[in-house]
Amino acid sequence: MNQKEKELLKSLCSYQAETFDEGLLDAATPAVLGQLFFNRMQAVAYGTLSKHGLLGKVNREFRNSLQGAYLQNQEKNKSFFWCVKHLGNILSCCTSPYAMLKGACLCKQYPEGYRTSNDIDLLVHPKDVTEIGNALLGGGFRQGNVRGGKFEPASRREIIASKMMRGETIPYVKEVNLPGMQFLEVDINFSLDYKPGDTDLLEDMLHNTIVAEESDFHVRTLRLDDFFIHLCAHLYKEATTLPWVEMMRDMTLYKYCDIYMLLHNASKEDVDFIFRRARTLGMEKVCAFAVLQMSQLFAFDNRYAVDVAECVLRDDLAFLHTVVSPGEKKVYLYTEKDVRERFFADNRKALLKEVNME
Repeated sequence: MNQKEKELLKSLCSYQAETFDEGLLDAATPAVLGQLFFNRMQAVAYGTLSKHGLLGKVNREFRNSLQGAYLQNQEKNKSFFWCVKHLGNILSCCTSPYAMLKGACLCKQYPEGYRTSNDIDLLVHPKDVTEIGNALLGGGFRQGNVRGGKFEPASRREIIASKMMRGETIPYVKEVNLPGMQFLEVDINFSLDYKPGDTDLLEDMLHNTIVAEESDFHVRTLRLDDFFIHLCAHLYKEATTLPWVEMMRDMTLYKYCDIYMLLHNASKEDVDFIFRRARTLGMEKVCAFAVLQMSQLFAFDNRYAVDVAECVLRDDLAFLHTVVSPGEKKVYLYTEKDVRERFFADNRKALLKEVNME
């Protein structure tokens, strides 16, 4: 992609910006359209063009593709919100604390149709996995994976291995046959890392769960600061773990857009509150990582949040460029330090150089 195409992509994704450079629209190429769909930002782009009255200024096929995706997202979210309520009813009998994460809460916070989710993530304490899992099984879920539109049950060996190695369970799946959603998938997470670890942080977060309400929509989730910190932790895990880099799923823009959406209009007090909490939980660098990388991919105007994040990492800039390979027990550094240029690289793995940690 040329520079103008890159700038257009950034502007289309930065939906909270008050202005838009109309001169960028002649760069509305198939390459930009492909990036929007690849990064699950097509509906956001449609909303941005609509907000600035520019839908009629772009190529018909470009516009119609975005509009179709936007309308499809709205339909899919109706089904998804039903699923969130359904899951809440199933878990209402559980005494163990849990929190719904990511899309279960975020889809309602964006303008309608901007954000979708393919599953529901639950955060639970390791000791409570059995109770939550049994409630799901009692509610008609089965453990396994959906492949090619068909459910494939997991073996007992796969179920045990996932708990031991990944810090999460094999997905719980239920066929719901709703518009845009044939299956509802629920993932139980009991670690903030790619492997099970210290449970003190989880216990602290789950002690402070809240019920977020919007009209008749209720979701049990983490307190706002913990929710943001967990979101940063999830983004960081995927952006810095080699298998995700190899799959080209390490820097998908919609994940960064969540950080952008939550932090764009945050006050200084909000930012300080989040980073104080992150420091207490030992997650300060992880939050700084997410903020600084996001600020290079979006038109982000909250300079105070960037300043705080830069202060956190001023003595450890390598933190922004480090990737680990858990299976090989190896550490790599990106040779390309510009996060934005790294994002547009066709093969980010080729930009990694192994570091000798001895």
